[in-house]
Amino acid sequence: MVQIRPQEGRESGQVKQMRFWIVLFGLGVGTLVFWRTGAFCATCEMLYPYEKARVWFNRTVGVRTKALFSRVSHAARNQLLERDLARLQIEAARTAELERENARLRESLAFSQNASTTVRCQAAAILSRGGTTAVWQTFRVSRGSLDGVRTGDPVIVPDGLVGRVTDVSPHTCDVMLISDPNSRVACELETPTEGLGAVRGILYGGGAKPGADARLRLLYVIEPLRLRYLARDFEPPPRTRIVTSGLGQTFPKGLTVGYLLESTVSANGLSREAVIMPAVDLAGLEEVFILSAREEARP
Repeated sequence: MVQIRPQEGRESGQVKQMRFWIVLFGLGVGTLVFWRTGAFCATCEMLYPYEKARVWFNRTVGVRTKALFSRVSHAARNQLLERDLARLQIEAARTAELERENARLRESLAFSQNASTTVRCQAAAILSRGGTTAVWQTFRVSRGSLDGVRTGDPVIVPDGLVGRVTDVSPHTCDVMLISDPNSRVACELETPTEGLGAVRGILYGGGAKPGADARLRLLYVIEPLRLRYLARDFEPPPRTRIVTSGLGQTFPKGLTVGYLLESTVSANGLSREAVIMPAVDLAGLEEVFILSAREEARP
């Protein structure tokens, strides 16, 4: 009969316990590795549709939205730059004409001036054209008496003269266009041979012909203007530039009005009459500039 020694029994129990812990450790490590890999894959798979949708949204809707806002911002900036450029062009033209006028005055006479005139050029958006029926040759713009606008102030764009202010309210004003039948502008021809100011006349709005029904006149019908009371014996060439003469103190001197198409002797045979094409496309305007003058007394 074989007898088991107590020491050998204890060693056999320790070996079994060691094997149990080794197996348990291996199972823990395997479970941890599998859980980590499986949980990571499962999490990625769960988030994949949302991430894909987010990327698609950013590449389509997001990019287009950003581009839209960027275009709006660029368009607004371009509009401001165009407005500033137009104002600078007007100021440059006015400054050049004033310099020429001052040179002529210095050559002709000496005078003292107790007041200086400051001209303010301010932009105004066109609110409406010709009222509700678009019959009258007028604009309503977004400047009024609160902005210093007064009746008779000239209205211009870089291309030339548009008209003058006729009625003023606190925030708006009405502008009579040079194409209105009631418009009158003192003008002169820019003739290289005769010189500027040698040939002058009065510019009349195109308007309706005598006997025509004025109710049928529309703002968008482009009609030539009429320059009357020119010198009878001088026949200006076509494309001669017509500018304001400054007489009457309504419009500054040197503003471009239009270009001569043809001229004929008037019916009474005493003067010449010319057909003038406006320099400004009145129907295509969206914004104009109002010249408001203020006199400041010198000390």
